Amino acid sequence: MSLRLKLLLLGLATLVLPWGGCQYAREMESALREGEENSLQAVSQTIAASLQGRTDLLYRESLPPADAPDAPADETSGHAFPQSGPYDLKPLALTAAPLLDGYPDDWPHDPSAWAHFAKDDRHRFAILTGVYERMLYVLLEVRDQHPLFDAPGTNPLDPGTFGDRVWLGFQDSQGEERQVFLAATAPGAVTARRIETGEYGQQSAPLEPRIHGAWQPMSQGYRIELRVPLSMLGDGFGVLVDDRDARGAEPVSYGTLRSDDLHTLGRLIMAAPELTFYLAQFMQPGLKLAVTTPSGRVLARADALAQVTGLGSETPILARLYRRFVDQPGTRQLLESSAPIYDRDHKGVIGKLEVTQTANRWIRLRDHALMRMLNFSLSTSAVAVTLMFAFAAWLALRLSRLRQASESALTRSGLVTSFPETDSRDELGDVARGFSTLLQRLNEYTSYLRTLAGKLAHEIRTPLTIVRSSLDNLESEQVPPSARAYLERARQGSERLNAILIAMGAATRVEEAIGSAERVSFDLVPVLQSAVAAYGGAFPERTFLTELPAEAVVIRGAPDLIVQMLDKLIDNAVDFSPAGAPITVRLRLDAQAAVIEVDNPGPALPAHVEGRLFESLWQSRAGPESRPHFGLGLYIVRLIAEFHGGEASAANLPDGSGARFLVRLSR
Repeated sequence: MSLRLKLLLLGLATLVLPWGGCQYAREMESALREGEENSLQAVSQTIAASLQGRTDLLYRESLPPADAPDAPADETSGHAFPQSGPYDLKPLALTAAPLLDGYPDDWPHDPSAWAHFAKDDRHRFAILTGVYERMLYVLLEVRDQHPLFDAPGTNPLDPGTFGDRVWLGFQDSQGEERQVFLAATAPGAVTARRIETGEYGQQSAPLEPRIHGAWQPMSQGYRIELRVPLSMLGDGFGVLVDDRDARGAEPVSYGTLRSDDLHTLGRLIMAAPELTFYLAQFMQPGLKLAVTTPSGRVLARADALAQVTGLGSETPILARLYRRFVDQPGTRQLLESSAPIYDRDHKGVIGKLEVTQTANRWIRLRDHALMRMLNFSLSTSAVAVTLMFAFAAWLALRLSRLRQASESALTRSGLVTSFPETDSRDELGDVARGFSTLLQRLNEYTSYLRTLAGKLAHEIRTPLTIVRSSLDNLESEQVPPSARAYLERARQGSERLNAILIAMGAATRVEEAIGSAERVSFDLVPVLQSAVAAYGGAFPERTFLTELPAEAVVIRGAPDLIVQMLDKLIDNAVDFSPAGAPITVRLRLDAQAAVIEVDNPGPALPAHVEGRLFESLWQSRAGPESRPHFGLGLYIVRLIAEFHGGEASAANLPDGSGARFLVRLSR
């Protein structure tokens, strides 16, 4: 793993700060929620206490006394409570006024709120009622196989023109029974009519403009939607349907009115209109209040949940993004609380107050704090990661310069002792200064080794001359035959030492020649051709083959040194190849270099010697031979290859039948 990646991972560890911030935000949210729930419970108890015993607000009709013998008992509390009969209607507390168009689209989809009345299988209707702002809304669906309208343009009191009609009966605020009827000549708007008797007994049917609505046909019947002011109504309310199969025929009447006198059989059990206005004084944005019966039916409702609260109407994009990491699954967005409403003696429950509040206000407070905290922590983490990555890149650059300097420290002329970063005062500076000191010492030692051969040759030459002259003089003297063998051995040893001095001198001369050689551009192909042609006469017991390109191969260097290098390679190949073996000299080109290859059959190179063949004074020959070998030939090959910007290497032939020596020369 690279240093940059390690420091980057270390920098990413700072992301634990935003994670901790999210955990803190969750704890803060829990604390805020608990506080809001306690506050909401206190609000519900306070409002419920203000409604204690207010039956005049909770129920539009007067409650019978709790101790009255005919007062029905509520199943939950056991105290007086208005019980519903089979003809009673329980209007819904509507949140908006329905559009009077004869369709149920604007009404709540609550099948349990419908009241159903039937005379038989053919004659039935369903009724849904609701209250909104001192208005009673009625939705009536009548099942009729043959709907029939009144005859248009006729007297609405002429029995021969009567079609299907709907009667509304109700008690007014003084308890008097009132009736109106609805008769339509076509689908659309409809207005109620009341029957009035004049001074001389004549009857008329004037419009009752306060009660109007719409009459629409539907599948297997018709639908009527009405609006009636609550100021017209008392406790009683009923509906009677006159179903006729033909105009003027006797109707089949059924509903919640007595068919003989149209008196109401049922009541409207609902809250007083003032209850909604009473609840409105406690309203705040994001709050909903509802008063229900002990059984759960809503009597009145005041709703401001949709109103904006808190820190603004728009949630910032970052806040919505952060919520994904903070919001827990199943978290409720609404807080709910309820409290019972007791009678005056605090003995029975006459209703229940339900309070609902959005979590909008404290969620916005949490989002505001969370945004500030996460923005700061994420910005800090981003800056820290960026700085760590930049610092890692800077360290990697410095280390790369040290690596490149160490790789290029060894040159043809010796070791480069100048090292980068030696002026730095940190740990990398200490490492660079240590490398520089080491290279200085290695350079001194290398220089000593490079001059050692010349020094030894100079120092040994005089003693060797004395030894050889002494041997010459000794051979001219009378020496016992037994000593002749020792003289011969001494002579061979002196000759061997002389050969060593010659070879060491040759290596020194080659190094000096390389140091003073001038570079010229020349074609390598004819140089190799002429050299290989000469080897055939020098080594008649070997066969020399060439593989040279047809085009010119121009390099820049010293032709004499190239010939000397090839001499050393051929001499090495002759030494290790059997008599009559072919030696191949090949020249090929690659992208940036000319490659000279010398293939010779013979023993394969051991694996442990491939890296040391071109070292000075190192040899792998074993056993006594007639010619001395000192490990300087391939060393000279390496020096000449490096002078030409290349390198020397050796490898076994693919079939293992011999060795191949390669010299790459820069073009």
